[in-house]
Amino acid sequence: MLSLAQVYDDFSDGDFTNNPAWNGDTQQFVVNDDFRLQLNSDGEGVSCLATTFSINGETEWRFWIKQSFSPSANNNGRYYLASDQLDLKGPLNGYFLQFGEGGSGDAIELFRQQGDVLTSVCRGTEGFISSSFELNIRVRRNQSGNWEVGVDETGSGAYQIHATGFDNAINTSAYIGVYCKYTSSNAKKFYFDDVYAGPFVVDTDPPVLEYVSVVFNNQIDVFFDEAITLNSAVSLQNYSVDNGIGNPTSALRDEENFALVHLTFSDPFPNGQTNILIVDNISDLAGNISGQMTANFVWFTPAAYEIQINEIMADPSPPVALPQFEFLELYNRTNVEVSLDNWKLFIGNTEKAFENVSIKAGGYLILADEDAESELSIYGDFYGFSSFALTNAGQVLVLKDPGNAIIHSVTYTDEWYRDAAKEDGGWSLEQIDPENPCGGSDNWKAAENTYGGSPGAPNSVFAPNPDNTPPTLERVAILELDQIQLYFSEPMDSTGLNNPTAYQIDRGIGNPVQATPVTPDYSSVILDLENELETGYIYTINVLGEFNDCAGNLIDSQTGLEFGLPQAAVANDIVINELLYNPKDDAVTGVDYVEIYNRSNKIIDLAELVLATEDETSGQVESVKNISNDGFLMFPSSYLVLTTKPEIVQQQYFTENPDGFIRMASLPSYSNDNGIVVLATRGLEVIDRLAYDDEMQLPILNTSDGVALERVNFERPSDDRTNWHSAAETYGFGTPAYRNSVYSQSIQVDDPITVDPEIFSPDNDGRDDVLNISYQFDVPGYTANITIFDS
Repeated sequence: MLSLAQVYDDFSDGDFTNNPAWNGDTQQFVVNDDFRLQLNSDGEGVSCLATTFSINGETEWRFWIKQSFSPSANNNGRYYLASDQLDLKGPLNGYFLQFGEGGSGDAIELFRQQGDVLTSVCRGTEGFISSSFELNIRVRRNQSGNWEVGVDETGSGAYQIHATGFDNAINTSAYIGVYCKYTSSNAKKFYFDDVYAGPFVVDTDPPVLEYVSVVFNNQIDVFFDEAITLNSAVSLQNYSVDNGIGNPTSALRDEENFALVHLTFSDPFPNGQTNILIVDNISDLAGNISGQMTANFVWFTPAAYEIQINEIMADPSPPVALPQFEFLELYNRTNVEVSLDNWKLFIGNTEKAFENVSIKAGGYLILADEDAESELSIYGDFYGFSSFALTNAGQVLVLKDPGNAIIHSVTYTDEWYRDAAKEDGGWSLEQIDPENPCGGSDNWKAAENTYGGSPGAPNSVFAPNPDNTPPTLERVAILELDQIQLYFSEPMDSTGLNNPTAYQIDRGIGNPVQATPVTPDYSSVILDLENELETGYIYTINVLGEFNDCAGNLIDSQTGLEFGLPQAAVANDIVINELLYNPKDDAVTGVDYVEIYNRSNKIIDLAELVLATEDETSGQVESVKNISNDGFLMFPSSYLVLTTKPEIVQQQYFTENPDGFIRMASLPSYSNDNGIVVLATRGLEVIDRLAYDDEMQLPILNTSDGVALERVNFERPSDDRTNWHSAAETYGFGTPAYRNSVYSQSIQVDDPITVDPEIFSPDNDGRDDVLNISYQFDVPGYTANITIFDS
């Protein structure tokens, strides 16, 4: 006969030692902040708790279990349904469910234990719990000894039969309990809740409407507290929304979660206005029928930049004072609480979906791995993903609403810290001014909070930092003969960018037939042309529309941008013109750079060229680096500087041409003493080559640190050591992106020998430092005697 014994514990009192009392390894368990029983041990071992319960016939067990790891022979759990002993580690008589095993099987399995002998009663699906899991379990045993194991993966209360078996060898018990076997890395990753043991549970309560989640402007998800029947779920007359919306046009019960219904309406919900959903006549699986229920919901569509990525902890190690977890922080600029249900966060190519979470008006939300919740939630509202990883060096972060609209994007790099020490780890990147959400590196820097960051609170670097600079047309890349990509100097407001009539190209090309803004930051637009471009012409593109950047600054529509079809580079079309191989402060703050000059009459696409080094022994081209992964046109007679950090070069050297820089992801490694610089095609056909060493610098210099080596003349070969000289001191020892301080033109004269200048002063002041001796004879065989007089 059935005994009257019954156990229920949801740990809501925060105490597992009373009502009911759990005994065993009590020092190794806690009730966590979510009021769930959690293993809280150190090192490796086996930890158990048990509470009294006796069976004598028809019995039902229910419990929630979570294991945040992939089970193995040394990391697995048991839930004892029956035991005649309090000590679950030793010999006993009873039954338990096994969660995890060695090998790849990892099925849920019911065992009978007699002493130390285990006998399988029934086994579920192979591999069902091969990774971390969170499940609701129901086990039933009738008086004859028939067992049924049910699993509810969604929390709807609809248990799917997972395994069945027969065993009636043991009919009495004294305890139920939990058993955790673990290594040190998983000593806090077992969780249990909602424990019930007693008679079969008979459902006499009708379903309850728990909450409504807004999916889109005409779609909502309706959540009930238990599984409901298909017929009542799909009946359109059971649902209605006020404000003139009426009944839905579609009602679908979720295929997995029977407590969830997806509703679609013909008319959109009013933006920012409270709506009332009325639900009636809903039946649960036991036949209990609800009365009328209501729930309020608001469809609010944040505009772009109203929800922002506001703080980035990409490298938390070594920690300063914050918990050692990577995290992002979102900030809600609006005065309305915003539901993030069905929003998406893209971290590089990885998509993360939000479920059942909102961000408060003017509030912050910390995003991280779910394992970080207990430590990061003390700083503010927290939302955890099952996995979460950020790249230290940087990547693209994109936040999208349910309609797939981009609300905010950030492409961060480790250069944004502006502090070499903080770049090494433990400090977050913080946005300076939320009113400048597209400011990029100009609006981010390392946190100043002594904890290393300020998750869940206003940023420690917060300050007004407005963008008052109008955007400009930056460059054009050729994609096809009839397709180009127009780049702007900064991210743009996407409004109007897709209007083809806003762009005008001369030489009969006219307006493009299609304009496609490039996501996620809209800093470029792809233009499809009606007619093909032709080689040998230089075209000019103008914008006719009133385009503005994120801050509202209008672009100057009067300024056009030139472009043309590129031609293939051959040897010496582009030459190496200046080299900084030994930067200031020995690369602690300084960086190398290579300046190139287009001496041809061609437009050349630098996406087809690479920068490299050469092995001095084998002559093999090595350490090949693409100059540009996107099209980058270099015009005749132009200079460009190739470096990893243009802003550092421009801080340390004056330049007349700040637009003449290309930021490369990395440069080949050029020694401070000697080396070989190679400019080549992607097929490694050499365009120019410079073998340099420190002896090519001016001998009177005390040091070559921070002194660029400059080419004297474009027409003389790069391997002519006399064609190179130290940059003049009066020019700051470097002239990046403009004419060299020691530049000297080729002299065309009729005399057999010409000296220019007749008086020279090799003092590196930038004036008459280099003497050019030009000669031309009809026949070879002459020798020259040169005498130099001082003053």
